[in-house]
Order: sequence, then structure tokens, then C-alpha cells
Amino acid sequence: MHLTTGNLRQHRYAIVGMVCAVAILAAACGSKSNSSQGTTDTTGGQTSMTLAAEGAPQYGGAFVMGLEAESDGFNPTSNRWAISGTEVGMAVFDPLVAFDANKIAQPYLAESLTPNADYTVWDIKVRPNVTFQDGTPLDGAAITTMMKAHKASALTGPAVAPIQTIETTGPLTSRITMSSPWVAFPSLLTSQVGMVPAPSMFDADGKATDASSRKPVGTGPFAFTSWEPDKSFKATKYAKYWRTGMPYLDSIEFRPIPDDSARTSALRTNDINMIHTSSFQQISSLRQLAKDGKLQLVEDLGESEEGFLIINTQDPALSDVRVRHAMALAVDRKAYQAAINAGISEDATGVFKPSSKWYAKTDYPDYDPAAAKALVAEYTKETGKVPTFEIGTTPNPENQQAVALLQQNFNDVGMKTTIKTSEQSAFVADGVFGKYQVNLWRQFGSVDPDTDAVWWYGSNASGVITLNIARNIDPKIDDALNRGRQSTDEATRKQAYADLQTQMAKDFPYIWLNHSLWAIAAGNNVRGITNGDLPDGQPSLPIGGAGDFGGVVRFTQTWLTK
Repeated sequence: MHLTTGNLRQHRYAIVGMVCAVAILAAACGSKSNSSQGTTDTTGGQTSMTLAAEGAPQYGGAFVMGLEAESDGFNPTSNRWAISGTEVGMAVFDPLVAFDANKIAQPYLAESLTPNADYTVWDIKVRPNVTFQDGTPLDGAAITTMMKAHKASALTGPAVAPIQTIETTGPLTSRITMSSPWVAFPSLLTSQVGMVPAPSMFDADGKATDASSRKPVGTGPFAFTSWEPDKSFKATKYAKYWRTGMPYLDSIEFRPIPDDSARTSALRTNDINMIHTSSFQQISSLRQLAKDGKLQLVEDLGESEEGFLIINTQDPALSDVRVRHAMALAVDRKAYQAAINAGISEDATGVFKPSSKWYAKTDYPDYDPAAAKALVAEYTKETGKVPTFEIGTTPNPENQQAVALLQQNFNDVGMKTTIKTSEQSAFVADGVFGKYQVNLWRQFGSVDPDTDAVWWYGSNASGVITLNIARNIDPKIDDALNRGRQSTDEATRKQAYADLQTQMAKDFPYIWLNHSLWAIAAGNNVRGITNGDLPDGQPSLPIGGAGDFGGVVRFTQTWLTK
């Protein structure tokens, strides 16, 4: 099998389910009506309202995007990127691979990805005549340097653990050899791991330089200009960008605005051009503003992240599964959706939506405070301890409201809880370092479940830095992940991920709350709001598809009307 530019066939390793392509220039599935404001689409409770483009894209303009958070740096091999970091990263870097509208991984910066017969060797060939923003050429050696840096990284190394050797085999080719078959490997390269940094971001030993996290250099549509942490990241149009005629914007700026309502207000007052949000309260408000013609709105129709409480299963206070089971029974999810999520969120009992091809029904419990009290009493009688723990969150007002409600649920069944508030970057860092007990969390949502496997493998649950942030170790989960990773048969993969869900419902590393919904809102002078076409001309997945992040978009084909 050969994955190459322009290859439209359904590959055995890829998800082949269709999505509704919600784009400004294309009709979407679902009910649709044309209004004076443009196109309105509604599918499964999700709404998109945009203004149709008239004529060719226009060049020029300074564009400002409001982000939910700041990142700790922008070297993809060493810095922690959440959705905001990924959004910035996709402006400066190009991914080797991106998903098309059918959720099939297709080459982007890569020209082709070719496996051997058993998927233990992959040859990555990059496009010719592409240069980094510092003038150096993109070649096979640059991919080798990048992948070796990931392999050596304490942060991203676990994500590429099956890789054994990496070598440059031609002017434009790097060969990746695995310890075991990795059928879905291209899906990983849609993520942070596939964003290609310039060789100048590494020292002679191939390690990320200190300056590289502050001054990123890629092949992307915009070249770094300046970064003032917690204030502004600026980049200007890269004149030698390899996608002819792109980008259309002269410059782009990213401003972290952690407060959801403040971010919406900045858009309404035209201080910024676009925002992203996963706040159900803000999405409810934005829907009305879009209906009134005051802005444009595109909601992510793809795989969603989940909102949940993540539990440090190795913490002594939470290592007994009875405590975690009691927590699941204690949470009134219906009341939570109504009070916290404006009544428009979708209830979650696992990592996949019921509409997902990967979904399997499990025995994950519904709200039952009497059963929760009984488990708490049993645990307390046996150990002499009342379940006591700290719930962590960020300063976001909605998060504060959420943890207060959850705290009441737990206290009502006999647990003792306190709340800890941390700034977002410290909050994420504490998670990967295991310096927490219970955190309000949002994660997962990968187009291909294998891309999320790094968060669930038991081998990633130990050490100073852990990507299995729940630190949950279960051989049955590892076995399911291996079967899903190594098989080319879709039925086998579905069963593997059904088994994964069954074990999660027994281990309780996550107390599920809701499936998230991401939305992009923009001023009425913005066009090309979603991802646009892939380099070969076929439509991209409209929103998301950068590894396991929904709600991210590329700005390669975005423009402002005059």
C-alpha cells in the first residue's frame, strides 16, 4: 500500500466514515436554509452559519485570533501543546499529513508515505523544492532530525515508543522502522508529532535549543515575528510558501484570552477577527448572534473531545477502585449538563459518542447516590478513612462553577473534597508530572483512536513525566490498544476499541461528564473560516483533525474582505 499525494482510495488503516463538510463554498449535510446572512446548517443539534464568498480570495490584511490559553513554547518536540498551541503551530509549521473530508489520512507536506508489507517500516518522502522560513531546504534529513528528537524527548517520546530506528535513505526520504506493526502511523503525523521544524531549531546533537521554543521556524504559511507570553504571538506572511498563491493574509496574531466571555466580547467589539470556544454557554450565545447576522459560526461536526474528571489512580487516596466507582455513581450528569453546559451538551459515558463508529455500550453507571454512599461506607469501614481528595481546575469562571457543583455531589455521599485553582500552563504541567489528585479535564477526540492510545498505554503511566495522565495500568487495555494498532481489518479494530471501553468502565480512571463541542466564531468580514482544500485539491476535514484536537483550523486559505 502506498499513501501518496492525490490518492483517494480508502486505506485499510484509516477511518472511512463520512463527515458533513461544512465549508463556506460547499453545501453541508443536514437541514439547510439560505438566509440573508448566508448559509445555515443544522446537523445533530450543531449549527453553522457563514457568509458566502463572492469572487476570488482577497489578499492583505492583519488577522487576529483569540485563543483560550497560552502555551509554554512552540518547538513541537519539546513543548506542551494543547489546542491553542496546536493552533499557533499550524500557522508556522506544516503537518506531514492531514485528514480529508472522509477522515482519511492524506499527505500534506509529505509527498508520500509508504509502508512495507507488515507495516513495520514506513518511508516518508517530503515534497521537493520546499524551504523553511530561514531559507534552508526541506529534505529527508530534516525529517530524520525531527523524528529522532521526538524519540529522545521526555514529553513526546512515549507517543513514538514503537519506533526503533530512523534513518535518511534519500535526498527527500526518511525511513522509520518499528518494533511492531503500526498500521495507523500516518494518523499520528497529523498532530504535533507531524509538525516539521527547521533543523536550525536543534543543536549539533539533535536536541531542541532553548531559543527554539521562543522563535519557531517551519515551512508554514506564516513566519514568526514576535512572542510576548500571555499577550501576543505574531507572524507575517511567508513570501516563499510552497502552496502557490497562499497565504492570503499579510499577518496573523494570536492573543490568549482565557475567559470565554471576554473572548466573545472581544470578537463582538471587533478587537479580534475570530475566536474558538468549547464553552456551551458561549456557544448558546454565539448561535443567537449568528442567527441575528452579527457574526459567523461554524461548529465542529467531527469527533469530539470529552469533558471529565481525570483521576490520579496511583495516588493513595484514589488507588482503591471503590472510591473511583463511588465518584462515578455520585455525579448527577443531567444536573451538570443543565447547570454548567446550558442544557445543550451531549451526555458522556465513555470516550466515544454513541454516533461514533467506535462506540460500544458498557456498564458505566448512571447517577445513584445511594449506591455511592454504600461504597463510601464500605471503604471507610474497611480502611478507617473517609475518601478525601482535592479537585483541581483553572481560574475560568465556568470551570469554577463546574467543580463547585461536583464537589457538592461528592460531599453529599460522604466524601471530603477541596478545590485547587491553577493557571492553565501550570495546571497542565501538574497533570503530566502527576502532581494532582483529581482534575477537571478535557481530552481525547482523535479521528483515529490509535492517535489517542499514547494517553492509555500502561507503559506511559510511570516516570516523572507521564502521558498516561491518569497513571492507569491495565494489561487488558494494553492488549486492546495493540490489536487496534496492528490490525488492518476494521471489524477487528472495532472489537479492540469496544474492549478498551469495557475496561475503562471497570477501572474508572475517568469520571465522564459530557462530549465537548468546539466552535469557531468570526466577524462578518472573514472568509475561508475552515481548513479549505488539501494540496491536491480535495476537501479537508473542515475543523479539527490535528491529532486528537477538535476545534482547530489552518489559516492558509483564510482572507478578509475589504
